[in-house]
This record gives sequence, structure tokens and C-alpha cells, in this order.
Amino acid sequence: MRLVLCILLVALLPSFVFAAKGTMSLSEAQAAAAKGDADAAAALTMTTDRQTCLNGCANRGHNKEQCTSACRPGLCHPGAEQPYCIAK
Repeated sequence: MRLVLCILLVALLPSFVFAAKGTMSLSEAQAAAAKGDADAAAALTMTTDRQTCLNGCANRGHNKEQCTSACRPGLCHPGAEQPYCIAK
């Protein structure tokens, strides 16, 4: 039983680490960029407004619910293919 639990933990750990890098608040991104996080700095340089985010998201074929969630004001996506933040 312990072996199965350990295998599951090791298999799922990278996804948890990636999820932590996937989104962060604008203030968290600013703090990370100040500490040298290049992805957070890149996301901050690509800060956009909510409507532009929603339009771009829909144009990429995502559904409205996904876009509404991803384009919340003050949210940053430093782990995205094209890192970006949404202005507050």
C-alpha cells in the first residue's frame, strides 16, 4: 500500500509544481519578478485588459467559462506559452 501511495505521489508531484507556476496574483508576480523570476517578469510585461484577454481566449477556441476564469482581473499566467497578466 505504501509503495502505491509513493508512486502516486511521485507521479502527481510535477503537476502540482506546474499548477503552482501556472497562475498567480499580480502582486505575487511582481514579488517573484523582483526576486529574479524571468517568467513572472515576462508575464508582467504582457499585462492586458480583461476584454482583450477574453477576446483572445475565445479566438483560441476556449469556452466562455474557461475564458472568464483565466481572464480575472489581477491574475497572471507566467507558465503559459505566452506569459501574461490581466490588469486590475
